[in-house]
Amino acid sequence: MFHLTDIRTLRPGLTPFPTDVFTADQPWLARHLLPLISIDLGVLRPALTGTIATMLCPIEPDEGCIGEETQAHHTEFTGTNWIAFELTADNRMRFLGEEGYFLGDQVADKHVTEMTESYAKAHAYFQSHGRLASYSRYGDGSAGEQAYLDALGGQVSNGNWVETAPIPAAFALTFTAAAYDRHAPEDAERVIISRDGNPFFSVAEVAGYNWCAAGPDAIVMLYEPHSRTVLFSFDWS
Repeated sequence: MFHLTDIRTLRPGLTPFPTDVFTADQPWLARHLLPLISIDLGVLRPALTGTIATMLCPIEPDEGCIGEETQAHHTEFTGTNWIAFELTADNRMRFLGEEGYFLGDQVADKHVTEMTESYAKAHAYFQSHGRLASYSRYGDGSAGEQAYLDALGGQVSNGNWVETAPIPAAFALTFTAAAYDRHAPEDAERVIISRDGNPFFSVAEVAGYNWCAAGPDAIVMLYEPHSRTVLFSFDWS
């Protein structure tokens, strides 16, 4: 199984700061989500070469979980701490939810500015130096070089994100026997997530603050090929 960690050198199929990520009929997504890096899924599964999904970092919230305060706008594909997208034939990300899922103008201007400006600074650093650097709110204000991804491929991880909030109704989450066996091999499959019986596989994980001023300790990105669904959850350790 393909599995790399602490990716600081770009390999073919990885493109930081991608553009034209969202579908034309959902331009408002750019106000809520920052495109970090596009990943050609052929890196993980050769049969999927040319299928390109994008790792996204939510701008909101400043505290708590995304979707926690917008339950009236949850759908079978979105919920507290869970968001999902359809990957179109031309590799655009179509949100499988409602615009009202996002807090938008209810998020403090200071936080939005901090997130977007730090992202822009990281982009400028990449253009100048060819490496990723974060301007994290937890640092001294200077650039700190970071990994593009903390993990690429491997098994679906078993972090606190799987229990932070219920998975949306369109998906199923089950634990294997290995999840409860402390003697199970380190690479044993512990979590299975599926849609209509078709399993997702792990694409990548990265801390939001590798790229931005703040963000989750891990953005967890999964993909289900049959429905071309990209599913995200967020680990707050």
